[in-house]
Amino acid sequence: MKKIEVLKIESLSREPLIIEGFLFKGKNKKAPKIAIVGPMEAQGILPLYCASKLVDFFKNKIDKKKIKGDILIIPSINHYAFNSSKRFWPLDNTNIDMMFPGYDLGETTQRIAKKVFDVLEGYDYGIILEKRDDPVNCIPYIKVFQNEFEDIKSAKKFGFKFIHHKKMKSIDTVGLQYNWQLWGTKAFSIMCPTTNRVNKRVSDRINQAILRFMNKNKIIDFSIFNAYDSTIIKDNEIGVIKSSKSGIFVAKVESGTYVSKNQSIGEIIDSLQGEVISEFLAPYDGMITCFYNNSLIYENAVAFRIAKIG
Repeated sequence: MKKIEVLKIESLSREPLIIEGFLFKGKNKKAPKIAIVGPMEAQGILPLYCASKLVDFFKNKIDKKKIKGDILIIPSINHYAFNSSKRFWPLDNTNIDMMFPGYDLGETTQRIAKKVFDVLEGYDYGIILEKRDDPVNCIPYIKVFQNEFEDIKSAKKFGFKFIHHKKMKSIDTVGLQYNWQLWGTKAFSIMCPTTNRVNKRVSDRINQAILRFMNKNKIIDFSIFNAYDSTIIKDNEIGVIKSSKSGIFVAKVESGTYVSKNQSIGEIIDSLQGEVISEFLAPYDGMITCFYNNSLIYENAVAFRIAKIG
């Protein structure tokens, strides 16, 4: 393993920000190369844990002869935000993942994005470990944008239950996934639940999927069981169920559960009198992809998302 310094930013009031990557050199120069990027904002605890455990795996758990292609892992980009309990860059609240491909004479986050992107160029495959923006429990899945660069066939090799083949918005053109693709890397985002606690069962599932992807692309020689033949889901195939009232939210189903039309999937309890004041019924047959992860819910908040079946 070789530890590389991606960038170093001096600070007047604290230790320098040093972003490090961990490079594991492959034995076969012709084998594909892959880079894995951890969270760029500081609410991605599970992505950070997954990335750090991958470093541990390749450093301590696998025979080095089984690593065929180069593997670069950058577990964290925004240490300052983690250390100060902020979500984005603490000095100006900007999102690093909206600054790519970066600009070396621009604002601080533009310069960070530029340095990171310079290191990431030239890899055959790229994986971004992300959390969803909304407060939900979700099953891990692949997010791939609809553009001329997406590679759905490769995305299936992870073996997740589904792939969200998502329409691009103008704001997505400044994200890492799209810019990585522009420069020839087949890039994928793994979407993780929004949680400040580590769920080892979920993290193991995510890292097994990454190892499965590497094995199928001959980056490593490490056999791992097959999983799902991923279903492709587009935006219009995901239904949204909102709350009709505010109160205490109780979900009756977990993410990944298959439900039938009119099945009771949750309820809202009056926070003072304890009565059920609203019930959530599945509007159609489908699979719960995510649900609201706070105990108190407001009126018109998104309570469930369901991938439609049929």
